[in-house]
Amino acid sequence: MLDEVVKIEKLSSNNFQSPFTEMKYQNGKRLSDALGEFSSVYVKNYGVGQLSSIAVRGTSASQTEVQWNGIKLNSPSLGQCDLSLFTLGMQQDVELVRTGYRGTIGGTLQMNNKLKTDSGISANVSLRLGSFKTFEGIGSLQYAHKNVSGLTSFSYLTAENNFRFKNSSKPGHPYLKQTNAAVRQLSFQQQFSGKIDSYNSLNFYLWLTETDRQIPPIMSKDIGSESQYDFSLRSMLNWKAKYKLLKLSFTSAYIQDKLRYKNPEISLDETSFMHAFRNIFTTTYSFPFNLVLNAELNYDLERANVRAYGIAKSRNVFGLKFYSDYYLVNGLKFHLGFRQDIVGKKLLVFAPELAINFSKQTKNAKHSFSIAMIVSRNFRFPTLNDLYWNPGGNPDLKTERAWNGEMNFKYANQKKIDLSINGFCLYVDDWIQWIPQGSIWMPINYKRVFSRGFETSLHATNDENNSKKFAIHFNASYTFTKTTNLDSASEFDQSVGKQLIYVPLHRVVAGVQLQYRKFYLRSVNSFVSHVFTSTDNSQTLKGYFLNDLEVGKDFTINKYEIGMSFRVNNLANTQYQNVLQHAMPGRSFEGTIRFKLS
Repeated sequence: MLDEVVKIEKLSSNNFQSPFTEMKYQNGKRLSDALGEFSSVYVKNYGVGQLSSIAVRGTSASQTEVQWNGIKLNSPSLGQCDLSLFTLGMQQDVELVRTGYRGTIGGTLQMNNKLKTDSGISANVSLRLGSFKTFEGIGSLQYAHKNVSGLTSFSYLTAENNFRFKNSSKPGHPYLKQTNAAVRQLSFQQQFSGKIDSYNSLNFYLWLTETDRQIPPIMSKDIGSESQYDFSLRSMLNWKAKYKLLKLSFTSAYIQDKLRYKNPEISLDETSFMHAFRNIFTTTYSFPFNLVLNAELNYDLERANVRAYGIAKSRNVFGLKFYSDYYLVNGLKFHLGFRQDIVGKKLLVFAPELAINFSKQTKNAKHSFSIAMIVSRNFRFPTLNDLYWNPGGNPDLKTERAWNGEMNFKYANQKKIDLSINGFCLYVDDWIQWIPQGSIWMPINYKRVFSRGFETSLHATNDENNSKKFAIHFNASYTFTKTTNLDSASEFDQSVGKQLIYVPLHRVVAGVQLQYRKFYLRSVNSFVSHVFTSTDNSQTLKGYFLNDLEVGKDFTINKYEIGMSFRVNNLANTQYQNVLQHAMPGRSFEGTIRFKLS
């Protein structure tokens, strides 16, 4: 007389564990550097330790959202995040969601904290020494006892970045040494979690980051004296409750960013403060007939005290999101949702989304595949800089509106092969861009942009259970992105139909690792095609190919895990620029030692 129970499983091909994406090998690196190693996403980098931003599928950095445990970190004034300020390993899970889905035009970079659920103590330390007087260190201590657990972690980085480079902007292209490029960064994070009872739990997070860096001169300039100081305070309190079919969650976070920029050459010393008070309440109910409903209510208070605004500016943002998922027994899943925001007193565009997914698995569970179609409408409202910067700010700016479409296919052969193919298209109306108006730059809504392309990734290994003496791991990804402007700002504008600046047509990453017992030899190769540096595509920055080679060994002694490695970056000593007039290093070396006690 028992009722029928249908078990709903998430069939996904992301169960492949690749050494290229294992966190222990990436600990202590800047997030911007690590992303370029295991994904084909394009990272726009102004130099080692300098401003780094991510652009997904031809969108701008402001159209990609960076989240920490579900909370948005993008600056209220700038609209983006500097990825060079994040150290990999401070969070235990990092995922790049490229789909313009659930509110973002470009994609979402998610960083999440995870804690031990079993009692005990574990400690991790990773130290790295490299060329140009570089030292990177990260350590963490996790502890848990009964219903209480905690995590304390810290990281430290210092580098002179005084590398030699070929200066293509000088006569004769001489080799010079980079100056005024030193970086120092310190980061600390504390997390506590506790179960109140069998239904409720609390999580508290505190994250402090301090960065002091010099800003090197562009290649056509002999010397520079600019510097920038960044301090970030991020705190968060999260409550979760689970009652059979009902799940509740409330998160409240306060984020403060301080930026001090100094340029003695023009007697400039300015300090800016950005504040964000973000709150999210979510509820999920799972019906017995395979229907899951999700609702999310959020409220943000954003405030910025920037000298160029004249007076401090603030705004309120209210948002409502609703999603439903319906699972059929035959592997078919339907997803329907919408988002509605209010900024100040202005009701923004209604943003619906629809997704259909079909998943299938063979009887012996050896092969599985899925195919999905996603259509969504998304938007992005102007930043405080866009609205209030003086001179140039435009308070009459409209909200960017976009339609995203995607088809994707995934195939997995147990843990041996993981293949993913995505085709996408993106249409953006009222694209916001700063353009010169006489001697002043100002933002206007003048562009319609059409982006399309495809992405593919492949992971393969002959050692699905980590049991063979000799193993081969292969990782490759490729992105083709065609992003063109459909409108002109004036009769003299020659950008119509041209590729957007700093959007490479091709981006390839391929790596192979040979492993014998605990020894490994890894080669990581990346290629970026040329990018245009002028809107009419008359000026280009040539593409480049980089090869990194690493050899290492992992040890296990009782409860201790020790890893040692030596790496050569840019083996061929390629001279290249990621952004025009900003030098990048040639060949460099680094040695790493990792220690874990569990």
